[in-house]
Order: sequence, then C-alpha cells, then structure tokens
Amino acid sequence: MVDHKGTATSLPIGLDDYLDTLREFIEFVNRQVGVYTDAIAGFAGNKARVELQVARVLRKSGMRKDLDGTNVVVWSSLEDPTSPDVIHQRIARASDFVANNSVHGFNEQQNARAIIVFIFAYWDEEIRPRLARHRGLSSVNQIEVDALGDLRLLRRAIIHNRGILSAEGHHKLKVMKAMFSPDAEIIVSHDHMHKMFVYVKQGIAKLIIDHTGPRPGTPEPSEIKDVAVQRKGKSQS
Repeated sequence: MVDHKGTATSLPIGLDDYLDTLREFIEFVNRQVGVYTDAIAGFAGNKARVELQVARVLRKSGMRKDLDGTNVVVWSSLEDPTSPDVIHQRIARASDFVANNSVHGFNEQQNARAIIVFIFAYWDEEIRPRLARHRGLSSVNQIEVDALGDLRLLRRAIIHNRGILSAEGHHKLKVMKAMFSPDAEIIVSHDHMHKMFVYVKQGIAKLIIDHTGPRPGTPEPSEIKDVAVQRKGKSQS
C-alpha cells in the first residue's frame, strides 16, 4: 500500500482469497488509468496534427479545399489514398474533427463514459459477488464502496438518460457530488477523471483495512492516492 506521500506501507499479512480479489480489481482499475491517459494523448495528437495540416496523421489523411481555399473536409483511411478504389473510413469537416478531439470533446467524453460503465460493470457483476462469497455474506449489498456507488448512478445516467444526471441522482452521490451538476449533462474533465480513480482506490483501501485491521503505519483511507496489494501467497488457516 502507498500512503498520500508516496511512501510504501507494508502490511505483513497473508494474501487470502478476499485480498487477492481486491488486488485483481486494483490492477484492473490501473489498466483503465493507462487506457484513459493513452487515449487522451492520442486525441490531443490527432487535434494538433490536423490543425497543422500535416499530410499524415496516424494513417493516410488529407483535406479537401473549398473554392475560396478554406479547408473544410478531413478524410482518413487505412488504405493508399492514391488507389482508385480506396475506401474512406469516414469523411468529416475539419472543424468537427478538431472539436471531437479537443479537451472535453466527444472522443474524450466517450472514452471517460465507457471507462465509468466498464469499471462499474466489472465491480458489480464479477468482483463484488466474489468478495461477498469469500466473506460468507448472504448479500452482495453488504459489500459497499461509496465511490463505486457513485459510478452506479453515473452509469445509469449514461445508459438510461442520455448522459443527463438527474437532480435525484446527483443528490444521491456520496463522494463525487462536487464534480457534477444536477439535471445537467455528465462532463468529466481530465482532473475529475483522475479524482474518480483516486476515490475508487480509496474505497478499496478501506475494504482492505476493514478486512485486515489497522496496522502500524497504515494511513487513513482518505489520504491514500494509490493502492497495491502484493502477491505473497495465501494465508494458512
């Protein structure tokens, strides 16, 4: 485990099935962090390349000029653009392409929303039932993480309400209320996305501490910025 100052905090305990499942979920969340940051870098790169009218983006690309010389269309394709039967993957106005790849643009928001839905689905359908089973609990509802409850509300708005977070849904948020507005579209900024990852990890850290009990040097869950559960083998009963 790592505290808020980045200092490793050792928890000298055996890794039982419950902790192993939490470790698996933390690794999954960390992979989503990587996907998010790589995607954001890619969107920014696409935007910069088209704004500078570079002939090659990540694939063959180009622009058509209007009669007054204005660049109005950008095209992209995996095929040689000189081929007579080239198939364009899509054709869009250059201004739309830049807007979609800009900060808070469609691509960034689509990526953020997909990760929110993906993280909650994996937690709710795979991880949470396993944790309840490992603890011998009769209901998965006995495994609670406030941040993941907030993701449930966001996921519902994304899937069932066209991305609009209702006033009722906003009121139910426990740790992410300040990040969003009631009866408004869910717009996730870069900073808020990273806060979301931190809140999830803090919630998992609390589950770990509740399971193992506090130990010397263990930070408060609210101070934790990152979590790691080392694989050191199963505890012996």
